Amino acid sequence: MKLSTNPSRSTWRRIADSRLINALAAPNGMGRYLEVLNPMWSLDQHRIPAYITAIHRETDESVTLMLAPNGEWPGFRPGQFCQVYIEIDGRLHSRSYSLNRRAGRIAITVKAQADGLVSTHINRQLKVGDLIRLSPPMGEFVLPPQLPGALLMVAAGSGITPIMAMLEAALKQGYKGGITLLYYNRDETNTLFHSRLQALASTHANFSLLPVFSDGTGELSGHFSQRHLLAALSFQNTLSDHTGALSLPECFVCGPETLIQTVSEEYQLLGHGEKFHAERFKAVASVSGNTEVVGTLAFTHSHCEVSSDSRNLLEQAEAAGLQPQAGCRMGICHSCSCLKTEGSVRNMNSGEISHGEEYIRLCISQPLGDVSLAL
Repeated sequence: MKLSTNPSRSTWRRIADSRLINALAAPNGMGRYLEVLNPMWSLDQHRIPAYITAIHRETDESVTLMLAPNGEWPGFRPGQFCQVYIEIDGRLHSRSYSLNRRAGRIAITVKAQADGLVSTHINRQLKVGDLIRLSPPMGEFVLPPQLPGALLMVAAGSGITPIMAMLEAALKQGYKGGITLLYYNRDETNTLFHSRLQALASTHANFSLLPVFSDGTGELSGHFSQRHLLAALSFQNTLSDHTGALSLPECFVCGPETLIQTVSEEYQLLGHGEKFHAERFKAVASVSGNTEVVGTLAFTHSHCEVSSDSRNLLEQAEAAGLQPQAGCRMGICHSCSCLKTEGSVRNMNSGEISHGEEYIRLCISQPLGDVSLAL
């Protein structure tokens, strides 16, 4: 089953971006001149312009932006994400958001965070007709080309966004296997895509929605446990017809680290760790053990030195007034990769400590003592 689209680049774009045309348009290249005339004529394949065609408010704290990118957009596989570039007060910011579709358009859904500059700006300031820019799609959290006989999907909060894209794509393409979605939220009011999920459950007999609300009003309550897993396997028989007593369905999880870890442990315990797939939408904030940091953080290209602390290197660089390239801020996209010339750092996802000269991801690296960066 093919779940992605990958339109080819138009003939005129290939010609306009050819070596000959760019040589004649030196030193800037043809793309720069076209972009001045019309931003949507841009030939940039790394920051692709897209107009906001519609805005749908999902909850009081979240919106979905429907987007129309130009001909450089390569298409995406359900479950992938992209970097979104937005200018705020003259400064370009980038964040990573999962891609989905709404009303036939490419879409991103963004929940405003209490301390989130970009997410708050998207929710409160952007309007139809505004131009933003997108990176090409990234990520390997996607359904396999050959879908298995049954699927268990687990999400919490805004972790539903890549799950929703995969779910809708599979059902639209006529997938007949059993699918159950365990979806954790505070309450029904704060549930993203609530009406869309209800509609899917009512029109597709092979899809079951099992909401879990912390206010106790859902089918289940509390945090994920083996009881929740067993309930999902037997709920309305969508999975039980496809999985035997000693077998588990392929599982896709997106949400906080605690949820991912708990589901993973259950699958490992039952001997089906190879069927577990996860997407983390927030980096691990810290690691176990002593994380007190004393030392100096040197940015050699900027001729700047600051006292380091326990925050990741990306946050410390930004606090020092630098503007390093950044994307997902969770260690996935590698946009913030930077050469560390001296010192030791701890990987905040795995806890692994590395030393000496190497390329590191700033967003998940914590300095241990004096560190020098080619930044």
